[in-house]
Amino acid sequence: MPTLLSEHHAQLVPAYRTITLRDADSDSGHDPHDALGRAHQTIAACTGHELYIVCAHDLLPVTVKARHWDTDPAITPPDNAAGLVGPFGIDFPTGVAVLSSPTAEATDFTLATGPGTYTATLECQGRTHAEELHRGHASITHASDSSPCSPDLRSIEAYTIHLWRTGELDDD
Repeated sequence: MPTLLSEHHAQLVPAYRTITLRDADSDSGHDPHDALGRAHQTIAACTGHELYIVCAHDLLPVTVKARHWDTDPAITPPDNAAGLVGPFGIDFPTGVAVLSSPTAEATDFTLATGPGTYTATLECQGRTHAEELHRGHASITHASDSSPCSPDLRSIEAYTIHLWRTGELDDD
């Protein structure tokens, strides 16, 4: 039975509709194979060093949870969810993960199982609803603007990143 080792929460307004997860020592934005472009088509994609999540909008806060497991949690989406995306292989050479968005404050946390290769899956919730609201409310102001958004539009979109260690790092 998988054991949840830690859970970390962040709520941010995703600049450029992008949220990333990477190791603290990995170069942010180094994307030679256009993973970010693929993520725009598939919600998420990974370079092997950085996981990109493309959100439905960049106007309202998005909730992100990173759940670190001791083994594959075998997550299945609830009936009302958009589903799971992945799995993705991602390296954490220092064992310190950084969750962020361009121009936003980053949240970092230590992976209890240390440096290594990890597998990540992404669980999406509220994305379709957020897309519909975004299309219907084209005049929504950014959440950081002085005029507040309607309470029913706050943090509808949510992502849960499930991570577990799958091996040692390659020696290249």
